[in-house]
Amino acid sequence: MALDQKALQKKRAKREKKRQQTKTKSVRTSSGALSLTREWAGVGQAPIADVFVPTTLFEQGIGTVWLSRHLPDGRYAIAGILVDVFCLGVKNALYKIVEAAEYPEILARIHSNSAESMEPQHPSCARKIVEGALSYAKDLGFEPHADYRIARLIFGDIEANACPVSYTFGQNGKPFYINGPNDTPAIQRQILKQLERRCGPGAYDYMMMM
Repeated sequence: MALDQKALQKKRAKREKKRQQTKTKSVRTSSGALSLTREWAGVGQAPIADVFVPTTLFEQGIGTVWLSRHLPDGRYAIAGILVDVFCLGVKNALYKIVEAAEYPEILARIHSNSAESMEPQHPSCARKIVEGALSYAKDLGFEPHADYRIARLIFGDIEANACPVSYTFGQNGKPFYINGPNDTPAIQRQILKQLERRCGPGAYDYMMMM
């Protein structure tokens, strides 16, 4: 009986230790996310360095919009937002603050991507493209990638309404879903079911890439 009680106490102590470790990890993660958000909150007021948009974005349907700002301490804040203008809106987003010495290398990598030929774009139009695709996708029932919550802060004081260009999303008046390399069969079925619910039969197109 004593052995059973001792084992029970040991088990409880182990469970409590695990609970405390999980709680500590959660606090650290929350604190890190808060610190990151605070750091990026001020990014949107820094001078704009470069803005690039794929030249064939509205022909291919998907591409990465890049925007960078030159921070007061000499570093650069960079955000790359993968935009699906045919259907899903913001599919992915990345953001990073780099040292000045690293920035030319990153620009070279952006332009060396053979899949996307980049052209400089006015900041207001870059924001208008991203937010227009986001709005189009949300109306279909698709939310942006979670990392967009931070990446979007780079837009800051840019006014999308200042862009004189009108953009049309979808293709031929309908959503057009093209599966990506990371879209599992389950994800593909989920997207098609959502389009069926939202648009109805025949009111959307899709193409499955092998």
